Amino acid sequence: MDDKLLHIQTEEIQTDGKDTYHFHRYEPTPYEVLERLFNVYIPSSSDVAVDFGCGLGRLNFYLEHRFGLRSVGVEMSEHYYKRALENLQNYNGNRDHISFVHKKAEEYAVSKEETLFYFFNPFSLNIFRRVLQQILLSWQEALREITLLIYYPEDDLLFYLERHTSFHLKAEIAASDDIRSDRRERFCIYTLSAF
Repeated sequence: MDDKLLHIQTEEIQTDGKDTYHFHRYEPTPYEVLERLFNVYIPSSSDVAVDFGCGLGRLNFYLEHRFGLRSVGVEMSEHYYKRALENLQNYNGNRDHISFVHKKAEEYAVSKEETLFYFFNPFSLNIFRRVLQQILLSWQEALREITLLIYYPEDDLLFYLERHTSFHLKAEIAASDDIRSDRRERFCIYTLSAF
């Protein structure tokens, strides 16, 4: 799969210097990495995904094209948000399954339908904790199984999940052969059950 097939443009990596300690730069997850993940982890057809720090929306389009999933992309940069909307207009799949929100991740109110949350190292642990609070508030209002897909995780984030939340590590998947030299080159999949 690639941008040409989907009629979108998501190849850009943020180089404007506007990334900070708390909000990391935009970089799309490579398609071959997404293929590795979703050849092993198959989402449910009823899942609704949220990509925090979605940038130009690559994951959203990928999930709709491959699985027909509904999803939301949350993006704080107005520039990337507008470009994601342009991609949505050009996308050759079901546009009604995808929406984009121009908002900081920690301010996004998670809906009771959303079950699958994607993170490609988008922000600091401080922000991640606040996003998790929003997810957990929604979970308390509507108990359901929730899955976190975390690509290229930092140790402090994983430590927090394992020591301070009820999420459980379900699986780890090597994202590429680069895992031999960089152990962060993997997906960590955490779940929170309704039972």
